[in-house]
Amino acid sequence: MALIEQSTYRVGDHAAPDFLSHIQWSAQPDVTVFETGSLPIFALRHHRTLTNGMVEILADAPPAKDWDLLVVNRNGSGKFGMDFDGTHYERPLHRDLCCFLPAGADNRMLFGSDTGSFLLYLRPGVIGSLLESEGEGKGSEAFAPILGRQLPRVAHLMGLIESELRRPSLGSRLMVDGLLRAIAGLMATGDGEAEPTNRDRIYLSQPKLKRVIDFIEAHLQESIGLDDLAEAAGLSANHFLRVFKLATGETPYHFLRNRRLERARQLLADDSMPLAQLALECGFANQAHFTAAFSRELGISPGRYRRSVRA
Repeated sequence: MALIEQSTYRVGDHAAPDFLSHIQWSAQPDVTVFETGSLPIFALRHHRTLTNGMVEILADAPPAKDWDLLVVNRNGSGKFGMDFDGTHYERPLHRDLCCFLPAGADNRMLFGSDTGSFLLYLRPGVIGSLLESEGEGKGSEAFAPILGRQLPRVAHLMGLIESELRRPSLGSRLMVDGLLRAIAGLMATGDGEAEPTNRDRIYLSQPKLKRVIDFIEAHLQESIGLDDLAEAAGLSANHFLRVFKLATGETPYHFLRNRRLERARQLLADDSMPLAQLALECGFANQAHFTAAFSRELGISPGRYRRSVRA
């Protein structure tokens, strides 16, 4: 067993979290690490392990350094084994098999070298706080360890997070915030449907809606999260998600995306701002992510769009 080089887990100049130095692999993993910016997560795609036969992983980070882990299997077959809390568990390895391992829990995993998965590490307490903020009276204790269960809805939402991290959009943080909240709700209810409540009758008044829109316009160049918009409206995040769409016909994500797209068009029409600076003004960490998102939305690169409006 060996510790994997920390450079395996780096994205650009971003250092990997300390807990990764306590994870030992029996062979070198082939991974893609995603840039997560201000999000309280660390995400990577494990494609396969560079060996033949079975792979063994040992994780024994001190509780003070460790993060929660949510992992979903994406490919591979055979058996999946785990030693957790003194007990050995074994499952058939299926697509969408999920595990949730709370921070501070030593564990050992066994699986085939062709197995691939998406791993989402979350700062301790993040998932529980998503429910606490909704007044559900559930914290981290609502989430017992999940040691290999097929949770298709959680797996689907994890896939959407992976897609968003792979190709960030014009409202990426807002999108991931909403997906994390949905995952928290599904985990608290065993991947089932949440029961409706009378809180669905809450609506978004015009003054509150104006405060939210004013906040968006004033912070388009910043990383805007769901909590930020809900706070501006004076509502919990889950309630805000429902009533904002009722009031505007759009989700917060689509509304923010459209406002950033309009801002980008305006700035591109003014030929004085370099594209790298323009990307920052539209809330992107770098020009490459902005170019990819803008091109995906309009089917034309920012440079070509600028030339077309000048013609």
